[in-house]
Amino acid sequence: MNQPSVILFAKDVAQQLLHNAQELSKEPGIKAFCSALAAELANIQQCLEKLGDAQNDAAGEHRVLTLLDNLGQLCQWPTVRSPAPSGLGNTIDCRRRYPTLIRTSTRTKKVMKDFAADPRAKKGRVGLLKFLKAFGKPKKTVAGPELSELNPADAQQQQDDYQAYIRVLYASLASYYLCRRQDDRREIATNLRLNGCCSPGELADSVNFRLFFLDHPHDNDSNGSSQWQDTQICVLRRRRIKLNTEQADTSGTQSGKVISTDAFCGIITNRNRSQLKLAVSDDGLVFHGSAPLSRGFLLSASSVSLAKLLKITKLSWKMKLLLSYFLAKAVWQYYDSDWMQREWTKEMVHFMFEQRSKTPKGIFINEPFLSARFDSRQPAQEKDNEFRSHLLPKILALGIMFLEIELGIDIKDHRMPEDLGPGGEPAVNADHIAAMEVFNETEWDKRETFGVFRHVIGACLIPDDFKPFLDDIQGLRDALKKHILNPLQNFYKDAWENPDTSHVRPIEIDISGPSRPGAIEEGVRSVLPPVPSATPWKMSSLLDGVMPVSTSIPPNKRILSTRSFPSDDWFQELDKLNSVLRVKPKERHGPYQPVKIAILDTGVSEDFADFVKGYKDFVSNDDYNWQDNTGHGTNAVRLIQKVYNMAEIYIGRVFEAHRATANTATLMAQAIRHAKGRWKVDIIVMPSGFRSENRDMEIAIDEARNDHILIFAPASNYGNVVEIAFPGRLYRDFKLLCMFCTDHNVRAPLNFNPSVMRDARYSFAILGCDIVLPHVTEPLSGTSYATMIGAAVAGRILDFTRHRDTCERIRRLEKLKTVEGMSAVFLKMAKNAVDNGYHCIAPWKILPPEIPGESNQETKDEKRSRERADVCETISRALEDGR
Repeated sequence: MNQPSVILFAKDVAQQLLHNAQELSKEPGIKAFCSALAAELANIQQCLEKLGDAQNDAAGEHRVLTLLDNLGQLCQWPTVRSPAPSGLGNTIDCRRRYPTLIRTSTRTKKVMKDFAADPRAKKGRVGLLKFLKAFGKPKKTVAGPELSELNPADAQQQQDDYQAYIRVLYASLASYYLCRRQDDRREIATNLRLNGCCSPGELADSVNFRLFFLDHPHDNDSNGSSQWQDTQICVLRRRRIKLNTEQADTSGTQSGKVISTDAFCGIITNRNRSQLKLAVSDDGLVFHGSAPLSRGFLLSASSVSLAKLLKITKLSWKMKLLLSYFLAKAVWQYYDSDWMQREWTKEMVHFMFEQRSKTPKGIFINEPFLSARFDSRQPAQEKDNEFRSHLLPKILALGIMFLEIELGIDIKDHRMPEDLGPGGEPAVNADHIAAMEVFNETEWDKRETFGVFRHVIGACLIPDDFKPFLDDIQGLRDALKKHILNPLQNFYKDAWENPDTSHVRPIEIDISGPSRPGAIEEGVRSVLPPVPSATPWKMSSLLDGVMPVSTSIPPNKRILSTRSFPSDDWFQELDKLNSVLRVKPKERHGPYQPVKIAILDTGVSEDFADFVKGYKDFVSNDDYNWQDNTGHGTNAVRLIQKVYNMAEIYIGRVFEAHRATANTATLMAQAIRHAKGRWKVDIIVMPSGFRSENRDMEIAIDEARNDHILIFAPASNYGNVVEIAFPGRLYRDFKLLCMFCTDHNVRAPLNFNPSVMRDARYSFAILGCDIVLPHVTEPLSGTSYATMIGAAVAGRILDFTRHRDTCERIRRLEKLKTVEGMSAVFLKMAKNAVDNGYHCIAPWKILPPEIPGESNQETKDEKRSRERADVCETISRALEDGR
């Protein structure tokens, strides 16, 4: 390192920040902090003058880098990133390492002002001043503030950056990639694990990598079959360690010896059914013995490429988002390394077969691997090709993979004939052109695509956010994390859980037949059940006995609005409420758990398995093969997810088809007790009704009610031809919540809603007419759909009461788990909307009214905090006033 240049850079930075702090010290509200900061920066300048004379002071060098790390975090508030590791090289380009410190004075001043004024930065301000005070005391150990002290309260935990270790691993393996035994010079196939690719090793400053090498059997009597060798490789930051450098032979090794390139193939072909442990030294790979296999990977089965997987199966929404997150994380991690000499494609991303505890054999979407190549003759991708329409091919390739994952397509199929050269090779911009055509022509509004996913695809294909960093690798990686990785991570965490620890179901693929890796992939086939059509439930017979009364309107009897998407406006208003009620990471605390909702209906499509926490089939007793022969139960999941996406959903299949059978009511009672006792749910949804009462079902409902479980049931859709269906009619005695339906104008149609019970205190109605959902061919109408939406709104309210900033602010909170309590809140949502006896719910009515001019004075966080406090008070008063 050229130390004087680092110190000169630090002096310039300190001078600029001192000037800004002096100017900001004149502003009210931040005067005290900025004055103290200016004083400390003046002292820093004096300390740097003294350090300038110490040409070979390694401690001084480290102190200056630590100073710049902390000042760099100050100047990028609130998006704080972990500084790159110090001392991992012989030179440091300060302008590239600290891009935020070379901003214009005006921009830096604005960031400093935000840091000085933001309440979230209080701890960070104290830590920074403490560090700056200690900087002038070289005899004491100087430690900068923890990243958590400078991070905003809701920032995600920063991910480790292992760039130096990644480069060392590649350089070491590149010399071993060819097998030279028997002069065949075959390339050794390598699968590098991408999820949790790097983990701290047992030794200080060491990192472990997980790989699988494909062995090469060379015996004359071998049948030519191969197996994967599970391998762990340890990379140390400083590799000049004392090792026995005696070369190992092909017959065996002893711990601590270096493996020769000629012996490597023999080492990975031992087939001892154990994990091979290696370490990287300056002289090559060192054998460190073996360990038990760490997971149930099927070592004799071929890995399957993402390209093949997309052809043979359909990924759920959750799987798509989770896989995209891990690919984005891996591209960010490996971006500036030889592992990405070429941009990654779906042919290079592979999956290995596993059999985890209590799960069938299959592929897990959260365990992608990179099928790596180490051929140094392959040139790196030319970054500055003047004919490219996209100057960042690695990011473009990531966006194309996202597009292919979301739409289930192969971008090659969308190339135009004019995009191919004379030899059939694609032109340099062929895939970019094809991807833009697909992206622009896709009707995203009609797809069940997460908005954040669409955004990151567009950000990759149109790289405006990355262009400023064409010559700044660290800045580019920071932008990749900010615009691609973090949005995917944060959305997944808000919707489900931490993606790095998320649990997923295996994708089952038939691997019968050839067991040799490389021979299976051509014959793989999906064994996932087909997705049933999402058609509404048909009307049932009106015979006496235990027969369901239809709670869905057939297409030929719907009340269609003249508007093309009549439910859109209703859900847009609901989104305003959800944006206030939904939990953010900083609002969660230890006891927080999403609300559990059980749907007792016709089952659910396997395609929605990732949205479901538990499934039990009371009809066939086959809890493994998830099914829904009507689509009604699947639509219930769709609606609950649309209204309350955090719900933990449990499915009880009690209907086999549209009609009930003689024992359906008995099965329903069993399912209610199972949901109460085993699943311990908060809400039970029964989107069906019966003409005759059933005593056992009513007893089960009473048991659940006594356990403070809310039950929702529909009214029926025959107007006054028959009375309100059972068990919905029990709402008169506050045993459950019975839902009637409204249209998008929050009016209750009289032609199929039955009349309200005169002796019932409340008769709640919510949206149930002409509901338009993606992938559902006809609008949905019926009180059963209103029941689903009503239950989901109740779930959202219960979830809101479990947040860190709300759980102590709501009075008589326990009452909310009763029919009386939730009815009191629903009554607030139906304020001034009693229509022919129906209390028509508009959930957003519990939001406070807009205050004229208030929006210009409040920050976004202040407005959200005020609205949440107001909703807490509204709920509290409802619970106190309700009788």
